[in-house]
Amino acid sequence: MTGLVEGFLKKTEEKKLYVTAAQIRKEGQVIDEWTRFTGKPRFEAYSISKTFAAAGVGIAIKEGLITLDDRIVDSFPEESYDLTNENALKITVRDLLTMTSGVSERMFRRAGYERKHERDWVRYFFKHAPFLNEPGTTFLYNNANAYILGCLIEKKSGQNLREYLRYRLFEPLEIHNVEWTSCPMGHTIAANALQLSMDEVGNFGQLLLNKGVYKGKCILSEAFIDDMFVPHYESNEFVPNDPPVKAGYGYQIWIDEANDLVFMWGILGQYCILIPKKNVVISVLSLEPTDEMGHEMYPLSPLRQIIWKELVMKV
Repeated sequence: MTGLVEGFLKKTEEKKLYVTAAQIRKEGQVIDEWTRFTGKPRFEAYSISKTFAAAGVGIAIKEGLITLDDRIVDSFPEESYDLTNENALKITVRDLLTMTSGVSERMFRRAGYERKHERDWVRYFFKHAPFLNEPGTTFLYNNANAYILGCLIEKKSGQNLREYLRYRLFEPLEIHNVEWTSCPMGHTIAANALQLSMDEVGNFGQLLLNKGVYKGKCILSEAFIDDMFVPHYESNEFVPNDPPVKAGYGYQIWIDEANDLVFMWGILGQYCILIPKKNVVISVLSLEPTDEMGHEMYPLSPLRQIIWKELVMKV
C-alpha cells in the first residue's frame, strides 16, 4: 500500500466528510484501497451512471444500430408526432452525449415534477421540454439527455439499456446481477440509479483508460473513447486547480485539461478519475453533505479539493 489513501482519509475526517470507499489502480493493479464496510457492498453511483449510458451508445454505434449524427425524433415518431419546434427537430445523438440538446431547463431530477407525476417520460420530454437553444451551442447538464439516450438504444435494440449492456458490458467487466432502476414505462433511467461497488467502478474506469479493452476483450472502439475524452464544450462545473477553472465536457464525462485527466462524477461525492499519462484510475465513493434539495452545498466541494490535492497530485 502506498499510504496515499490513508493520508486522503485523514484529510476527509478533518472536514467531517463521510467517505465509504477509496481505491487507486496503477497499470491495472490495485496499489492502495480502503473500504468502510466489509464485503465491498454496492452503493448508488448517481451520475457515474451517465458514463455507462455513453458506453452503451459507443457499443450501439459499433454494432451499427445508430450514428452520432442520427436525429433523435426519427426514432420516436409516436412520441414526437406533434413536435414542431425547429430546435427539437435537429437534436442528434451527439448533442445528447455532450449535454447540448438545447433544452433550457434541467429535467427528470429526483425532486422533479415529471418523475413524481408522469408515467410516460419520453412523451413528456417531447411535449413539454423547453427547446429554446440551437442544439450543439449551449451546455446544460441535464438528466433528460442521458435518459433519452437510453431509450434510443432500447428503440434500436429491443432491449432496455440494462439488458442491452448485460452481456456486452456488465458481464465482461465482472458486474453481475445488475441493479439499475427503470422509469414507470420500464425504460432504464440511465442518468443515475445504477448500483456499483468500489471494484465495479474501478473496472469500468480501467476499461475506459485501456481505450475500450478489458482483460483482453475489446468492448468499445478506441476511436469512440478518444472522441469521448475530447472537451467538446466548457461546462459550469469547477475543478480545483490554482485558480479553479471550469471543467470541459466530453461524452457524458468531465475533463480537467490542466491536469490531463478525465473524471466521472456523481452527487454526494462519487468519483472515478482516469489519469492516462500515469496509467492510474482513482475511485472514491462517499456521502458528501447536501442541502435539503439534495444539492452539494459548495460551488467547489471540499471533497473534490481533497481528492485532487491528496490523490491526483500525489499518485
